[in-house]
Amino acid sequence: MNDPQFSGPDPARTRLRATIATVERELALLPGAGAGDGGVTPRARLLASWADLVDQLQLGPEPPVRECPVCRHIGMRAATLCGYCWTKLTPPDLAEEGG
Repeated sequence: MNDPQFSGPDPARTRLRATIATVERELALLPGAGAGDGGVTPRARLLASWADLVDQLQLGPEPPVRECPVCRHIGMRAATLCGYCWTKLTPPDLAEEGG
């Protein structure tokens, strides 16, 4: 049975990160409209609201992961021991130099 504690990046969160990046690209293309109430543009209010929403989601970056060369389970990239089969893993810096 394949039930490790950490099974890699959450596909739903990965999709959400991609959606956020797309919306941010689209927002950057909006023209700067005239000042609204209080001298703040509608674009500036929208950008501030978007930034607040992204901050509340607290997604952070995608966690760095790698596959165990023995059992093929996904684990944290910095791990030196597979959490599933207990194989001793080469530290990531050394693994990159060899590959």
